[in-house]
Amino acid sequence: MSDSLYQQLLDQVFGPEPTDLRSEISPLYLELEKALQEARPGRQSQEEVSFRFERLRLGLGISLLQLLTDLGGDEESAQVRDLLQEALQATSVKGIDTVVQKKGHLFEELYTDLYVNADAEHILALFEETLNATSKEEMDDLLDRALEIAEDLEFQDEEDDTPEE
Repeated sequence: MSDSLYQQLLDQVFGPEPTDLRSEISPLYLELEKALQEARPGRQSQEEVSFRFERLRLGLGISLLQLLTDLGGDEESAQVRDLLQEALQATSVKGIDTVVQKKGHLFEELYTDLYVNADAEHILALFEETLNATSKEEMDDLLDRALEIAEDLEFQDEEDDTPEE
């Protein structure tokens, strides 16, 4: 798997135009690969790999929640997406955990209050798997599956609502 699939997913979810969020999460896959390549035995090196992995997990989670938000306009999915985006500002794995734990109730609300259709259910299942992923290989598989879902989803444009004259 390569960074190109991650970038394709971002294109599908956020569109090709650069946005602040897109610019922030775009380099996450390459940052993890770089940390893995530079890793040496030792605690500091492992901490850097773990941190970069967590950031990629946040990026994939943000992308999936954006799909979910676009699919149903759900407030809870947008709140969790925003929380994950806030967690991206942390400078350590512990910092990420602290940000997420402060508003952990949002995750429960996401699953309780969500109107679920088949597409939303699939996206939520991938999001849950993303939270539980423990390796780059698992993340690669999740990226591939998320891209498939994103490519298959059809969102109705506002332009489609207006009758042609």
